Amino acid sequence: MIRPSDLNISLTQEQEEVLTGSKGKTIQKIMETIVLYGEALNADRLVDLEGAGHFVIPWCNPGISPPIEMLEELVEAGLKTKFPFTLDPRPPLDFENLKLGIEIEERILEMFDQQDKYDKLMMQLGLRDSEAYTCNPCQPQVGNIPERDMAVAWSESACVIYANSVLGARTNRNGAIMDLLLNIVGIAPLAGLLTDEGRRADWHIEIKIEEPPNPQILGTTIGKKILAGVPYITGLHRTFSGRTEDWILDYLREMSAVIATYSAVDLFHVENITPEAVDFGRKLIGEGYQTYCIDEEELDSVLNSFPILWDDRKAKPEMAYIGCPHLSLRQLNWWAEKINEKLDEHGKERLEVATFLFAPPKVLDQFKESEDLYKKLLIVGVCFSPTCCETIFESGLLSGKPIVTNSVKLQAYTSARYLPDESLLDVLISGEIGDS
Repeated sequence: MIRPSDLNISLTQEQEEVLTGSKGKTIQKIMETIVLYGEALNADRLVDLEGAGHFVIPWCNPGISPPIEMLEELVEAGLKTKFPFTLDPRPPLDFENLKLGIEIEERILEMFDQQDKYDKLMMQLGLRDSEAYTCNPCQPQVGNIPERDMAVAWSESACVIYANSVLGARTNRNGAIMDLLLNIVGIAPLAGLLTDEGRRADWHIEIKIEEPPNPQILGTTIGKKILAGVPYITGLHRTFSGRTEDWILDYLREMSAVIATYSAVDLFHVENITPEAVDFGRKLIGEGYQTYCIDEEELDSVLNSFPILWDDRKAKPEMAYIGCPHLSLRQLNWWAEKINEKLDEHGKERLEVATFLFAPPKVLDQFKESEDLYKKLLIVGVCFSPTCCETIFESGLLSGKPIVTNSVKLQAYTSARYLPDESLLDVLISGEIGDS
């Protein structure tokens, strides 16, 4: 048993009682884990969580997800999270939407054979509802939107960086399982990005471009350069002139996800845009910071550096995966409009590439309310799914297949080939990429 007197971290009387077992054995084990976590982070104390969690593991896969036995112990002890939480997307079990073929479907069923039990346990532990599965929980239709300065404990990297940067909430990038434990007790170590000092910038990123750079390429450029730290970005706000708030939020979310893909960066500030930068400006930049300038040449270099991992580099693309992270309603409407425009422009009735759009369940529900538009897209060859397209590749049977995407994150973790939005649109219409 851990004795409070042996710890550097300061505990309240109530926390000490939990740690010494007076509240039960299971929650005592959780508290021991959290206290040791806080010690490792050199936290002074533990602070109360003020909002709902978002967790990175939404499926049951041995060796990756929380063990079923552990979840059952938590449920049997009558424990659940302080606030209802959201999870990353469901596994790809909606086969009617994905057109995967029998072999891949059988492999996926084998991988997720305990999913029903896992889903039930997560509901008992505090999952908000059966549709609370998405890697884009900050959409208004989903509603897990922490407020400025609110202490939360999240784990999905793309969500952590967005919540910290764009919303001004406060969370570290917690590990899977640790996220659940923190939210059950309702506390987190006061360390890292929960502190004012941890949110100070140690990089100054100067954007020397007149038009908005591709957010995916900009995020890659920043993430690969910095690796760890807090960047303060200047010059980007000038390129946003005339853009709507929804457009800016989607832009920052795409950039966030890719920065987090290539680095341990969990917070950035954008001058005149993100909350803390608006309030404090360049006072957020600490002493001894480094400077990095990004221009068109730098971005072109990054774009041209992506590998082509298809088994046949000259193959015609068979599928397009769009929505990693999940699309917003604005983005779904943008793709719908552009696809229809391109088909009309080329006098075609169907897309040449099977196209899949991935979005949160509640966002898809709202999009489907535009019934004529939704049905038209189905007719021209578009499918919709609330799953995680990245997880499909974990079957091992899509590796090397000619799949295209507009997601650098998906490209980084799989063999899918990245193309910017407009280039991808042309491929969907023509079925050809051109020089490979």
